[in-house]
Amino acid sequence: MKTLNDYLNDELLVVGVGNPSRGDDAAGLLLGEQLAKKLDQEYLHCEEVPESYLGQMLDSAAVTVLLVDAVDMKKPAGEIAVLSPDELAGTSISTHNCSVSLLAKVLEGVKDKKMVVLGIQPQSLGWGQALSPAVAQAIDRFVQDLSQPAEAKRSAAQPEMDGTEQPGRREAVHICPHQR
Repeated sequence: MKTLNDYLNDELLVVGVGNPSRGDDAAGLLLGEQLAKKLDQEYLHCEEVPESYLGQMLDSAAVTVLLVDAVDMKKPAGEIAVLSPDELAGTSISTHNCSVSLLAKVLEGVKDKKMVVLGIQPQSLGWGQALSPAVAQAIDRFVQDLSQPAEAKRSAAQPEMDGTEQPGRREAVHICPHQR
């Protein structure tokens, strides 16, 4: 079972996906931007159309594309999990029309890049709503507790926070089945 720490020593392109006008759908944009900044990695702000940025994803020197998005995993609001693109095949929770698994296949087939998804469970996707407190707090905790790349190698055997635990208590971010 892979965690985000397993990818932190790769050259990453962090891709934020979401609609900033639809409540927690903006979580992928916010979490993606904060992760890229903390990890000193390239960031691509795609909003609802990551497929429109395929050329930039292919041209990036990154080995791994980390797509960050709100994903309905049927979990408590704010839960954050590492998912494979195949787990998202044929599912949709928001306004994104593109198949993440298709994007991953193109990246892998054309440039031998890996794609991994960092999903965050939304609470509300209503138009004109702000980010819910549960999701905002989960993002802050996750970014704060995230290892730096040099630390990731040393702590690869240690589980990482999934954004829902109490400080001082760590549990593994796990791949889980979900619906989008």
